[in-house]
Amino acid sequence: MSFADILRYAFFQSDSVGRSIVIILLASSAWFWTIFISKILVFAGIRRDCRKFIKFYEKVGSPLAMGIYLGDLNGPLCNICRAGIETLCEVLDIEERRRSSFLRNAVLPRPLTNAEIEKIRTRMNQQFNRESRDLENDLGWLSIFITVSPFLGLFGTVWGVMATFIAIAQTSSIEISAIAPGISGALLTTVAGLTVAIPAVMANTGINSQINDRIQEMETFIDDFLASMQLEDSNTKENTEA
Repeated sequence: MSFADILRYAFFQSDSVGRSIVIILLASSAWFWTIFISKILVFAGIRRDCRKFIKFYEKVGSPLAMGIYLGDLNGPLCNICRAGIETLCEVLDIEERRRSSFLRNAVLPRPLTNAEIEKIRTRMNQQFNRESRDLENDLGWLSIFITVSPFLGLFGTVWGVMATFIAIAQTSSIEISAIAPGISGALLTTVAGLTVAIPAVMANTGINSQINDRIQEMETFIDDFLASMQLEDSNTKENTEA
């Protein structure tokens, strides 16, 4: 008997409750794979965008000069950089028509105050939080699949076994040929529950690893951006004193 024949036999030996649980778990499995594949595609695009941004950033060497290339870039690092540059231009009162020249020169016209640096940090952290929420979107469903699926499968098994023993009590028959079909149908729900939960655990681990990598990249860039602004402050002060 093939694996498919075993599953088919167990399914049709289940009662209406067991079949309903199996159908729910199969639908949950389809939903899980839809979410998982969509997240894989999204993360592949985000990883590609981040690598492109980092490549430009290493070539340019200045967060301010990156503002010139933001129109050709996408992704969370680009959005955080845009938030930082827009806030910087706001606190320095750089008009829109002067921004291109300002970014190309990559030199601050005056030192930034601590309050201004904190404002830039706050805006970049706000964008960071938005990007993090986007990365974690739909992960709650994976947690639900991981938590609920085994318990739903276990419930189906307990229900099927209980129904089998009730049938034994009513018929006073304990022959294996009478018990086995009901038990096999009951155990099918556990198999279905684990079939959903095990891939969900593996997928959740892989996705969380990707999220942690992107979060680390964003945090590193924010720190580097602000450090560059403070370095520009020092150069501006030295040129002013000279």
